[in-house]
Amino acid sequence: MDRHYDLTVQRLIWRGRGLARLDTGQVVLVSPGVFPGERVRVYITKAKTDYLQAAWTKILDPHPMRRPHPCFLAEQCGGCRFGWLPQREQLKLKVQVVENELNRALPSQRAADLPSIQAIAGPKQWRYRWRGQVHVITGRPFMMPLQGRTPVFCPDCLLLAQPLSRQVQELCAETDNGRLILAASPATHKGAKAGDNGFLDFPLPSFGITIQIPPDVFFQANWAGNQLLVDHVCSLLRKDWSVGDLYAGAGNFALPLGIMGNKVLAVESEARAVRSGEENARRLGLDHVRFVRRNLARKSSRRRLENEGVQAVIIDPPRTGAGKRLTQTLDISGLQRMVWVSCDVVNTCRDLNPFLEQGWKISQITVFDLFPQTWHVETVFVLDREEA
Repeated sequence: MDRHYDLTVQRLIWRGRGLARLDTGQVVLVSPGVFPGERVRVYITKAKTDYLQAAWTKILDPHPMRRPHPCFLAEQCGGCRFGWLPQREQLKLKVQVVENELNRALPSQRAADLPSIQAIAGPKQWRYRWRGQVHVITGRPFMMPLQGRTPVFCPDCLLLAQPLSRQVQELCAETDNGRLILAASPATHKGAKAGDNGFLDFPLPSFGITIQIPPDVFFQANWAGNQLLVDHVCSLLRKDWSVGDLYAGAGNFALPLGIMGNKVLAVESEARAVRSGEENARRLGLDHVRFVRRNLARKSSRRRLENEGVQAVIIDPPRTGAGKRLTQTLDISGLQRMVWVSCDVVNTCRDLNPFLEQGWKISQITVFDLFPQTWHVETVFVLDREEA
């Protein structure tokens, strides 16, 4: 489709897309990289039942805070589409997007009772990622574009921490074509790729520990921002509570909670992450932190949590969300608080609604800008039983 229009962006919606309308009132969703109030030229790429999809080609009337993008690949690569704005304005827009999605997805009465959203900026605007993904073609690193399927050669991504970026081409040089996960340690600057043996060191100074993680096991790429997130989540839980850490990974929350003195049951379905968590707990002498491999959709997970006398849970699911069966898993009489860490607020609203119907209430919402220059945002919801 090659129809072109000049439109005004009304607001941003989830995944950073701009919402505009034709003169007829029909909704047009514009690809990321446009901002509220901007007049933009777009072409229609796809017609859906109740809206049109479009890509922008020119900014006719820019946002008052729009600035030159520091990356020369900005209009081709699908990565840092918020990089045309200062970080404080990016965070303001992200909070607005989260508010809009909550008001849209939750029943009006519940949305009206929501607390105000607190926002915490990331400590670094660029060069913050210690984990990333590239597409290797003939031993060289490429990034995928936002539109189309032709990879873009990218010798230096400005989101990658400098020590990792310096090693990217070397790590790609003898790798087969295809997608490749790369990582480096913020402590030692040692780089590695998925499949390499050994561990990378990740310090958590607030707790006086270092977590060791294999390069192919997930960890929060913005490690400096992750430390703020871990400090915040742990501060929300009483030290005398028995805690269930669900979707625990390698122990991002479980191990610091163990240092605080909490008894923790860390539940994770990925075997390599469980082994990594167990080895860290053993090395740190945390006998009261136990890792188990479980599918949280199964009844055995509920029985295990009940047997542990869990009083609070941390829920940090993948982007696809926790799924409808989690409400059955967490139907535990002694459960007093849930701390829900979300990287996709749309899927999280879907998963939260059944709990709200059961008498839980959102008592706190905090947005962490762990991914500056992109539309991604991390949101922490605190849920308490209304009678508590």
